[in-house]
Amino acid sequence: MTGAPTTATCQTAPANPIARPFRFALLVPTLLVDVVAPIGILKTLERFGVPTVWALAAGCVPPALNNLRVWITSRRLDPVGILMMASITSGTVASLVSGNLFYRIVTDMLLNGTWGLVFLASLLISRPLMFFIIGSIVTGEDASRIEIWNGLWRYTVFRSPMRLMTAVWGVVYYAQVLIELGLARVLTPETVVIISPLMGVGATLALIVFTRQRMRKMRERLELVEHLKWPL
Repeated sequence: MTGAPTTATCQTAPANPIARPFRFALLVPTLLVDVVAPIGILKTLERFGVPTVWALAAGCVPPALNNLRVWITSRRLDPVGILMMASITSGTVASLVSGNLFYRIVTDMLLNGTWGLVFLASLLISRPLMFFIIGSIVTGEDASRIEIWNGLWRYTVFRSPMRLMTAVWGVVYYAQVLIELGLARVLTPETVVIISPLMGVGATLALIVFTRQRMRKMRERLELVEHLKWPL
């Protein structure tokens, strides 16, 4: 006598969309439109004697148009372009006080303060700024990679590092403002103008190293806790 046949069933996780391999070419449109074009327009107009305030305003046009294009086609925004526009806007405001001896110092403080505010304020919304910045770098405008990147948000071990990195970037930018204020009280403007860019480059490099380390640990945690191999 034989029993009724039994069938074994197994549950399989739904397959993730397959992402195309990352290529540096994915970054080229963003770099050209959001970084190269604004700087090129600014320098060209200044060379032809256009007032700085108007040259800065003109530099906002390429990233603004690109954000409009991205919004129309995909209902999302380009964070790199937004940051560039924030930088240019702070420079435009600072140019209005160009008669002041502390013009360059004011420009740096406005720039760092604006970026710090944007980073920290993004912690109050559903997804922090670093999620969008890193996402734009990792995914380019590849729809399959964007879908995978957005899907990672459901994991706690992914969300927490994104919020931490955003907070650290914001705090560091504000720390630079405080340090520059302190330097301006004890040093000459000429000395502060020399030190400030070096401090900014050093801080940015340190933040990039920190971000890369946190991303590496986050990938390890995804594999360890969620048993998910990094899909990008």
